[in-house]
Amino acid sequence: MTNTENTALQMIAEAARCPDYGPDMVKTLMEKLDMNEKGFALLMNVAPSTVRLWTSGAAQPCGTAKRLMQIYETGPEIVGKIAGGQPPADGRNL
Repeated sequence: MTNTENTALQMIAEAARCPDYGPDMVKTLMEKLDMNEKGFALLMNVAPSTVRLWTSGAAQPCGTAKRLMQIYETGPEIVGKIAGGQPPADGRNL
């Protein structure tokens, strides 16, 4: 394996790690995104009762939900794009 391939695999392995979103992390993300339970549920495409379970610690988000939360935490501007926000400054439609 070449050095470049090894570095690429290391980057992929690092990216594959996803934080374990417990109740406090979910609440913190909701605050960061300035969202209530209902809004966060719509964003995550789950029922508000599911968000309540996450924030109470009665249930853990699945892997896909954790990855979405990681994406929203890393790039909160994506939420505006999903919600039909402003197009990019260069005028492209994504």
